[in-house]
Amino acid sequence: MAARKKASRDPSPFGRASLWIDNARDEAITLQAELVRRNAVGPLSGGPGELEKADFLEAWMVAQGFAPVRRLTSMDNGIQRPNLVSVLPGRDRSRCLWLMSHMDVVPPGDVSSWRSEPFVLRVEGDKLVGRGVEDNHQGIVSSLLAVKALIVNGVQPECDVGLLFVSDEESASLHGIRWLLDHHRDLFGPNDSFVVPDAGNEDGSQIEVAEKSILWLRLKTVGKQVHASTPHLGRNAMTAGAHLIVRLADLYSRFDARDPLFDPPSSTFEPTRHEASVQNVNTIPGDDVFYLDCRILPSVSVEAVQLAVREIAAEVARHNRVVVNVDIVQREDAAPSTPPSCDLVQRVIRSVRKVYNVDARPRGIGGGTVAAYLRRLGWPVVVWARQDGTAHRPNEYVWIPNLLGDAKVFASLTIGEVAPETSVIDVDANGPHDTTGGANGSSATSGSGA
Repeated sequence: MAARKKASRDPSPFGRASLWIDNARDEAITLQAELVRRNAVGPLSGGPGELEKADFLEAWMVAQGFAPVRRLTSMDNGIQRPNLVSVLPGRDRSRCLWLMSHMDVVPPGDVSSWRSEPFVLRVEGDKLVGRGVEDNHQGIVSSLLAVKALIVNGVQPECDVGLLFVSDEESASLHGIRWLLDHHRDLFGPNDSFVVPDAGNEDGSQIEVAEKSILWLRLKTVGKQVHASTPHLGRNAMTAGAHLIVRLADLYSRFDARDPLFDPPSSTFEPTRHEASVQNVNTIPGDDVFYLDCRILPSVSVEAVQLAVREIAAEVARHNRVVVNVDIVQREDAAPSTPPSCDLVQRVIRSVRKVYNVDARPRGIGGGTVAAYLRRLGWPVVVWARQDGTAHRPNEYVWIPNLLGDAKVFASLTIGEVAPETSVIDVDANGPHDTTGGANGSSATSGSGA
């Protein structure tokens, strides 16, 4: 019987980098273990912050021969909140592709819900379990492996490749990317672009390019508290609040625009949190408080939604002879979207197909991400990763094949070997549109992020 031929290796720069990443399983596990054991819960949540994790990452990058690491630290009431920057020079020095991840994590929550110690990595075959392994260690590790694969194989990227590991993403980014944009914006050039590996779906087919506006409202109904046996002497605030919740469903028909870029494709208006009122059964409550979470399509006016809520609240108040107060808890208007037809999005699509054989599509999401801060200033940004979405849960986990696969996607992006195709993957006319005036075709605006 004829001998089987040995599979030929791809001698191209991407082929060499990909082969190295295939053999980096143990290194990926070690990195995850080191990151997990360094508690980086933010001070606002009662944690120590990111300093110990930043110290480890900086020392590791220096030891591995990475480009010089620059540490930029914001002070948070005496606590250091470090941000790390390292740029690998490329053939084209006029632009930089940034891989941005965050070092902070959320608290573990109810420890009894975990099957093991949250801050000790647990290895279950190809599954890694521990606080932060997905959010956002997967992004950190896959970025590090991608860049190290270039370094050890002597591959110079197509353009500069920047590693950006920030603090404070889980709060409001006041000491992370927002602080960098306020105090060190010169880090970033007009031709730069950003990949944020901090969200995705199970097969890697979702490329986030747009976000809805976020509006959180606190609605307080004020009536008159009386004994439950004499309701005619009072005004039941809970009843009025319940009527208000039902009436607010009218927002769906008032603002019924649809955009297939998003899932769901419409704005959403959902009552969520309800504050406790009276503690006993035989008292009619004199006040009632609940919250409304609105995720509003970019094409819909946030001001119009607020006005509609106040109109409905006024009608309910008159009908029930109560007072209804409407207060804004949070408002973040949607940033300009990254056009699905732009070069960055199309390159990510091709790289995902090259590595995972998956046809990824640009999508919009209802949640806010750090991408908004950058998009408002005109830079193209995609949020992408292949992950199961276990962030913030007990027994948070990632898959090692996804860690290594994402590293290959980033290596493909940086090397620039994926040849353009004739077709451009886009959404229909209701999707994001190209604007001009900012970096790479995005419009430049100012303001804080969502």
